[in-house]
Amino acid sequence: MKNYSYAIIPDVSCDLSDELRARFEVDGYLNGCMSTPDADDVEAGLNMSDAELDAFYVSLKANKNGYKTSAISIDKTISCFESFLQQGKDVLAISLTGKLSAVYSIMLQAKKVICEKYPERKVIVVDSTKHSAAVGLLTLKACELRAEGYTIEQNAGALEQHKKEIHHMGAIDDLFWVASKGRISHAKAFFGTVAGIKPMGDFDSEGVITVLAKVSGYEKNFKAQTEYIKRTIVSANEQYILIVHSARRKQAEKLAGLFREHIKPREVIVGNVYPFSGINVGPGVISVFYFGTEITDLKFEKETIADIISKL
Repeated sequence: MKNYSYAIIPDVSCDLSDELRARFEVDGYLNGCMSTPDADDVEAGLNMSDAELDAFYVSLKANKNGYKTSAISIDKTISCFESFLQQGKDVLAISLTGKLSAVYSIMLQAKKVICEKYPERKVIVVDSTKHSAAVGLLTLKACELRAEGYTIEQNAGALEQHKKEIHHMGAIDDLFWVASKGRISHAKAFFGTVAGIKPMGDFDSEGVITVLAKVSGYEKNFKAQTEYIKRTIVSANEQYILIVHSARRKQAEKLAGLFREHIKPREVIVGNVYPFSGINVGPGVISVFYFGTEITDLKFEKETIADIISKL
């Protein structure tokens, strides 16, 4: 890893694997905490194997109310930041949306404490206003900008714009988790599991996923997703598209193949939804994240998906 002048630290919701973090030179991440049916508090990290994740989602499905998440403590956050400041590095931290978690607030509290102790150093905290691999995508963008020579201030400023351009599209089997955790709007109209129906949603300007349409089965859903992304992505050949899934590996790989064939981005990266995010979205999720047109009131997005589905 290069000796950059500042470290880039997302929280655990980024859903970036050990391999991806090493590849893009992410300096570290802030762990989360979770309670399980068998234990009060355990670490929620990003280092589980596929087999371990599959077992986790089997348990989660059987214990819908048995798992809960909580943010990392301020003391551990301070310790993480301080470990880089002691090396003479500043810190650019990227958090899960402050509307759904205390992580952003904890990062700000840690910043206040740590900057009093190290007045010569800088800590900048960016609220992604998003969750899951949207945080990861913003983190990868930050790493790219740093490699291009952006200062910490320039990088943070660029992220404030880029976070408005992150889109989500995907399929979900059961809205129980996202509805109960506030990660989707207008959920009552779509609540629960309807056999074969796949709701499709995108982020609104506040970072909450709004259901734009629903189609039956993966085949139609994947066709609609592919066309929707073609129409909303910007400079596809320069883009990384992130696909993360919760126990839907086969379907995620099939979708990635469609993107490579029809959208031709710079790269399609398939990964997992790890437990901290998984507890809040449940099993059966395939989520796609990419940079596209700036999201405003979703009028354009709603018209786009309606046109696509009318032609399926």
